Amino acid sequence: MIFLLLGAEPMQAQYFGRNKPIYKDLDFKVLESPHFRLYHYFQDQEDASRVIQDSERWYKLHYQVLKSSFLEPNPLIIYKNHADFQATTAITGEIGIGTGGVTEGMKNRVVMPVTLSNKQTDHVLGHEMVHAFQYNLLRTGDSTSISSVRNLPLWMVEGLAEYMSIGSTDPNTAMWMRDAVLNKDIPTLRDLTRKPEYFPYRWGQAFWSFVAGTWGDGVIRPLFMATAIYGYEEAIELVLRTDAKTLGSMWRKQLEDYYAPYMAKAQKSMTGTKLLHRENAGEMNISPMLSPNGKYIAYLSEQDVISLELFLADAKTGKKIKRLSKRIQQGDIDNINFLESAGTWSPFGEHFAFSVYSKGRNQLAILDVAKAKIIDEFDIPGVEAFSYPAWSPDGNSIVVSGLVEGQSDLYLYNLRTRKTTQLTNDAFSDLMPSWSGDGSRLVFSSDRPIQSQVVGSGKLSNNLTELVISTGEIKVHNVFSGADNLNPVFEPNGNSVLFLSDRDGFRNMYRYNLDNESVAQLTDYVTGISGITSFSPAISIARNEATVAYSYYLKGDYIIYTAPLNAFTATPVDAREVDFKAAVLPPQERIRPIVDANLATVYTPATTGRAETPVKELTYKPQFKLDNISNIAGVGVSSGPFGTGIQGGVNMLFSDIVGKNQLFAAASLNGEIYDFGAQVAYLRQVGRLQWGAIAGNVPYQSATFGYAIDTIQIGEDKFIVDNLIMQQIRTYQRQFALIGNYILSTTRRFEFGGGISHYSFRIDQYNNYYFGNAYIRTDKERLDAPDGFAFEQVYGAYVGDNSLFGLTSPLDGRRYRLHAERYFGEFNIWTFIADYRQYFFVRPFALAFRVLHQGRYGEDAESNQLAPLTIAYPTYIRGFGNEYISRSQEIGNGITFNNLYGSRVAVANAEIRLPFTGPERLAALKSDILFTDLNLFVDGGIAWSSERSVEEDQFSGSINYKPLISTGLSLRVNLFGYMVIEPYYAIPIEKNGRELANFGVNFAPGW
Repeated sequence: MIFLLLGAEPMQAQYFGRNKPIYKDLDFKVLESPHFRLYHYFQDQEDASRVIQDSERWYKLHYQVLKSSFLEPNPLIIYKNHADFQATTAITGEIGIGTGGVTEGMKNRVVMPVTLSNKQTDHVLGHEMVHAFQYNLLRTGDSTSISSVRNLPLWMVEGLAEYMSIGSTDPNTAMWMRDAVLNKDIPTLRDLTRKPEYFPYRWGQAFWSFVAGTWGDGVIRPLFMATAIYGYEEAIELVLRTDAKTLGSMWRKQLEDYYAPYMAKAQKSMTGTKLLHRENAGEMNISPMLSPNGKYIAYLSEQDVISLELFLADAKTGKKIKRLSKRIQQGDIDNINFLESAGTWSPFGEHFAFSVYSKGRNQLAILDVAKAKIIDEFDIPGVEAFSYPAWSPDGNSIVVSGLVEGQSDLYLYNLRTRKTTQLTNDAFSDLMPSWSGDGSRLVFSSDRPIQSQVVGSGKLSNNLTELVISTGEIKVHNVFSGADNLNPVFEPNGNSVLFLSDRDGFRNMYRYNLDNESVAQLTDYVTGISGITSFSPAISIARNEATVAYSYYLKGDYIIYTAPLNAFTATPVDAREVDFKAAVLPPQERIRPIVDANLATVYTPATTGRAETPVKELTYKPQFKLDNISNIAGVGVSSGPFGTGIQGGVNMLFSDIVGKNQLFAAASLNGEIYDFGAQVAYLRQVGRLQWGAIAGNVPYQSATFGYAIDTIQIGEDKFIVDNLIMQQIRTYQRQFALIGNYILSTTRRFEFGGGISHYSFRIDQYNNYYFGNAYIRTDKERLDAPDGFAFEQVYGAYVGDNSLFGLTSPLDGRRYRLHAERYFGEFNIWTFIADYRQYFFVRPFALAFRVLHQGRYGEDAESNQLAPLTIAYPTYIRGFGNEYISRSQEIGNGITFNNLYGSRVAVANAEIRLPFTGPERLAALKSDILFTDLNLFVDGGIAWSSERSVEEDQFSGSINYKPLISTGLSLRVNLFGYMVIEPYYAIPIEKNGRELANFGVNFAPGW
């Protein structure tokens, strides 16, 4: 009997999974310079020209070290803000909030957004340009190719990009290094390669600073290329003439010796109360925002382990009151802007406003704190991207740092009139605004130069800047010129400002008196007050109580402290005193420096009159090219009694330059020439409606075996022989289908499609003749096959998935799928699927539940040409495989294979999931390599058909239909991200269940 394997979702790309919404159809334009082809959609050509000029500047700087020429203009795709970047089609997969840019290897495309900070945008551009050079080196090297990147540890790749775009002086990375020295946690090079807790960007930058400073920047290219060929350990021996272990020891000693004197002078204890830390919250507790009355504190934390969320706690005790963002994952908000935005309290503390990503742009969400419910969510007219909201003291307005056409300015949004007023308008970045107590002024950080600074010389820095609301007058205060002075907040009296500065290489809190322009240092900490980045808010003050909250970096954790303002010891300092020695990544005395010398003369993005590179405008062309090519299990030729066969295949992915159109082609041959299969798929990714087409010829093979006594003729004699018969059955599926998704948000979508399929068959019989144990020969004959047939189908589905994945399975959130499919032609069938899954993470466990129904309905639902549906899959119910059936029949339980199959199935499951081995805060046992979940489960399922009712029993002469239920224990193991394997022990819940208990293995992530 030949069964058609008619699945319920033959054309869907994925059953569950989050979406990548594309809310806009961007009209890209093209500029070309000698080394870059820029794809952009700026309204003003001057904005695009600035980006490509800065790219050429970075090219000249990096070329001096890496000595690799771009033979043709390198693609550069720039988005006007991070929300647009998250929807990029140039890069497949999800783009997270923390992703600043991406460089992919096949087309060498640099893909990145403009950010609110000129300094950050320029850094990301310089960083990604290093990656473009790295790929170019691998592609053009004599002994390397793109695949050589697998020999390069991530800390070497990302660390080099950081070093060449920032240099050897970096207060943020130096803070990490001092913390490691203080806590005796400096990794070996092998630790960097194998242990994910050592962040590759920071540690890689420090490593390259050490190597380049000791041997000179000229060693960078040969060491990088040798590593690509041989791996880092052999490369170090070849290029540096030492071994990796010795080099690591040298580096460790440099770090310890260099930072020891600076650390000895630092403040030994923290000021205030240690409020939120890993014992009562998370390892990362950031963006503290005190309520105006000082009773509550809102903050971001991963204290629930599996995601970063917004929490509310008691500001006196640190006790968590509620998770404010719990309901966000059930709505259409795509993300919280946690890197650049802490949020802001209303004047009386009843509401909290924060920046979110929704519907392809930034929106302001207003949260009712008492109910933990979003009561309003809106755009700020004319400002597509914004962050750092600050609520005015009168409650009528919120000011934000906005990004419009690549320019960062301050905007005032009136909550009553819903109108927007632009407060600043220039090429400088305006960040982190804070209101004075009377609402007449704003203080913020800006890269506007102090009068003593020369525009265009040296690195960008941020200065304290003051704006008078009524007049628009802007004043840049002459404080710590050349340092980053960030996160200013007005004290309640309105005459002084607290701010963070790295003016001495550390990151400490200072007070600046606006009246007499005096500066006092309030902290002198060995590591620093910091958020995830230097542009993340790290301090706040309670307007009505003069209490300060700040996040402090120590032992790799971000800890929130609170203290009365008068608890800090104010030490007067000279506003002109700046010294970055403590921010140096050693060695300080460097051999033949190139990188630092180049970075010291960088032109700022706000510079006018910079050296211009010729640029021309081009017409946009899609430039459809190969993205990726891979073979399928190699290529081979075999020969035997069943004939000669060839096995092999190839996959190819093509796309246009910005990824709006993708073409996938695959071809394979597995056996003889009529086993050739090919498939072509096209995908159009523009806007919320994404559609595609699939066409292909796919051969399937199956076989049956039998035995017969036969007669054959050899010469003139006939012999009676044994015939071992194999019938090779080939099923050919020729299909054309249209598919589509209408994406509502990152968590919800509609799926739809339709197509036509034609099935044909071929049966070849191989007669293998034996006389006794002696093989004689094999004869092949082609048998008559069933007639082919065709059918058409259409389907639609509504899918939701906001689940959060753990080590091997979802731990929180929910998934659901409502699916309907209609078949016409040879079959007249409706297929329905209703699948709902709910997960509750109650640390340290997760509770998981699933209910599922899948059924065929219609006049052909019971056709014997269709493979029956089954509950026998261990992903449905465990413990009811072949071993169970045979033993069940032996002891007379009356369960047969017929109990497992039908035209309709229903399944219900419950699990208690314990992350067993893995990351320390998530799993019961810490492991850097082995990630597992231990699961206690109950599975239940039933299969039936319209001709065999669930109610019928053995007394009616039919099958005894009853639910099959099992319970047991399983261990899911994540095999390094490649697959999940689940050995389990299942006990059927029925008479003699213990005797029927059995072991099994499942190869799938948890449902």
